[in-house]
Amino acid sequence: MLPEDVFPYPAFREGQKELAYAVNGACKGGGNLVAEAMSGFGKTAAVLAGSIAAADDEGLKILYVCRTKRQVLRVMEELRRFACRHPVRATNLFSKYDYCLKRQTGFHVEPETFKWYCSFQTSNNLCSYFLNVPFNLGKVEKLVETQVQGPGTISELLKAGNELHVCPYEVARLALGNSEIVVTTYHYMFDDKSRAVLLPKETPPSRVVAVIDEAHNIRDYISGDSAVALDLADLNACARSAKDLYLPRVSSAISEICDRALSFCSKDSSWLVLKQALVGYLTSGHPKDWLAELVFELSTTTGVAWYSVSASKNFPAPIVRVGGFLSALLSSLASEDVVLTKNDGALVLHDTCPSKRFVSTISKFRATVLLSATINPTDLFLRSIGLDPSSTVVHSATRGYKFRVRTLVDTGVTTRFKMRTPEMYSRIARRLESACRSVPGGIGVFFPSYATLGQVSRLLHIEGRTLLVEKTGMTNPESDEMISTFKSKRGCVLLAVQGGRFAEGEDFPGDEMDASIVVGLPLPPPSPSMYAEYRQMETERFEKHEAYMVLSLLPALRKAFQCAGRHIRNPGKVGLVVFLDSRFGQENVLRLMPAWLREDLVQGDFGPESLSIAAQSFFAAARP
Repeated sequence: MLPEDVFPYPAFREGQKELAYAVNGACKGGGNLVAEAMSGFGKTAAVLAGSIAAADDEGLKILYVCRTKRQVLRVMEELRRFACRHPVRATNLFSKYDYCLKRQTGFHVEPETFKWYCSFQTSNNLCSYFLNVPFNLGKVEKLVETQVQGPGTISELLKAGNELHVCPYEVARLALGNSEIVVTTYHYMFDDKSRAVLLPKETPPSRVVAVIDEAHNIRDYISGDSAVALDLADLNACARSAKDLYLPRVSSAISEICDRALSFCSKDSSWLVLKQALVGYLTSGHPKDWLAELVFELSTTTGVAWYSVSASKNFPAPIVRVGGFLSALLSSLASEDVVLTKNDGALVLHDTCPSKRFVSTISKFRATVLLSATINPTDLFLRSIGLDPSSTVVHSATRGYKFRVRTLVDTGVTTRFKMRTPEMYSRIARRLESACRSVPGGIGVFFPSYATLGQVSRLLHIEGRTLLVEKTGMTNPESDEMISTFKSKRGCVLLAVQGGRFAEGEDFPGDEMDASIVVGLPLPPPSPSMYAEYRQMETERFEKHEAYMVLSLLPALRKAFQCAGRHIRNPGKVGLVVFLDSRFGQENVLRLMPAWLREDLVQGDFGPESLSIAAQSFFAAARP
């Protein structure tokens, strides 16, 4: 079977067919392929065409992973188009929290305690949705088949699960074994226990092709996912919770650990904490297995469990956090890669070598395809995730057409930490107001942090436009409603955060968004965890400037460039990109900027009036 036999569109765009065949060859031959293509290229469709054709020929399974749930939904939309052309058996998998019908019908459970709550409910026969699955097996099997053939949506599954009174998560798990393509989030691939859920025993990894979307996020994701933090204040909260639940021995032990941890950390100003020394100090005067037994009791206390369930309460979060941290601390004692740091009253366990975890994961698969629009410089990217540049195939997709995009770099403002003043925020706000008066359609404004977004948004005075502001802790329905409003009502202004839910995986084609404005460079602040990774990279023979690039500059630039391309999704697009920060005009940053952003680039200290003239003249000339 050829990729064009399954491709759901009338014809390939320039470069898509070559990418599809490169993916097809990698899936059949094995190894690692890195595919780089700019925003709007249509990477998903090309990669699916190549991999589906190979899977049909070779009897392979495709595991397609994305960073966010919204990106998963976009891939599933694409697969439904494929299903209209060629039979596709596919499903997606989210977390148990997303599927829980008990939670959606009124019982409030915190995300961090939900895993424990669900496990306790199912293991003690307290969840009727879970118990009903084997009693409705015939109907469940039909539901599985419907989901796989569609492929169906999560909302359809939740509705059907509610009607049958069966657990949607269990239905989704059954669908995994009946699917040729599984689409899910990074967590299910890079967490060992969760990955075991994806791949049934009868499906050896050697028959699996892994496709990793937005691959520039890999190192940051694994590094963040591996971190286990404990605020020392949680120790006191844990002791109080244990006391309230009539567990005096546990409460006393945690109080003692809290006092000793504070004493130990106060004796040394270093950001690095020696794990063995800390454990020895905490357990001094106690039997050898004292701490391990305490950890076990924190995670399996039956009394706490029954009390929480009978009182319709959540399992106390501080107990979960303290038990999880102490368990991770004990299990990491023999690992030199996992270091313990302290910062602002918190202890953090941090895996300083995420590349080892990545390589260990993908080494089990027949082939791995990594997709990204922003991996420049390629060799440094590959080395940062543990791949050998000399043995990794890199496919750079090209286009036979160009977007009509102008890039403006305003050097008159910055969000550099020492320059964040009320006057600077005001200057940024005046420029944004000017853009709103000059850009005909919708505008996306992307900030380096929620704090900066808040400071500037308070100073904005925009008339005649709907202002939509991303907030921390937004639920999926809330974000869906915001995006629906933006796309249905022309001329909205979206204020969002770089690296957030609206910055990647959410596209604004056509006339939905005319301009992307990137405010500031989201460089991560220095932290003990970063110092630990710098130290580790020195042992891996990275030059000092390379370590800075990998850990600070490149992640920040990739977030910014991803935002810049949110509205550049189709041929002939007329779009404006504005970078409001002088650092984007620096030579080392310009060299790393994607070529399509540099083709028509103008920089200078624009000011509100000059920025308005530049925007108006561009749209007047670009559009008939």
